[in-house]
Amino acid sequence: MTPEIVIAFVGAAALVLGGLVTYFGTRGKTKADAKSALDTRIDARVKTELERVYTRLDEVENAAVKRASAFARILRAIADQWQGDPRGPNLDPADIREVEDTIPPQWIRRHPELNPNLLE
Repeated sequence: MTPEIVIAFVGAAALVLGGLVTYFGTRGKTKADAKSALDTRIDARVKTELERVYTRLDEVENAAVKRASAFARILRAIADQWQGDPRGPNLDPADIREVEDTIPPQWIRRHPELNPNLLE
């Protein structure tokens, strides 16, 4: 073998050895970087979802407060008006609309004189 071939083999071996060292040296770092990137994406998704859920919870809480307030106003109106007025209480239609989906249908008075289609 000529000295040029030996130098070429030694150079090639050094390059392969350097490549292997670089590969194994950065292998853990790239896995850690990939895991860190995945964790960051997951954290961002979880944060977005939590913000959406908290917003929805606020909406539900506000609706519950409005409904409870309407119930309180209705009961207060019944208590204030029932004694002196023989026609019954004068309830605010907006309060009734707020709570009407919670009233069983059989509790709602039907007034045939107001709506002839309700005659049974």
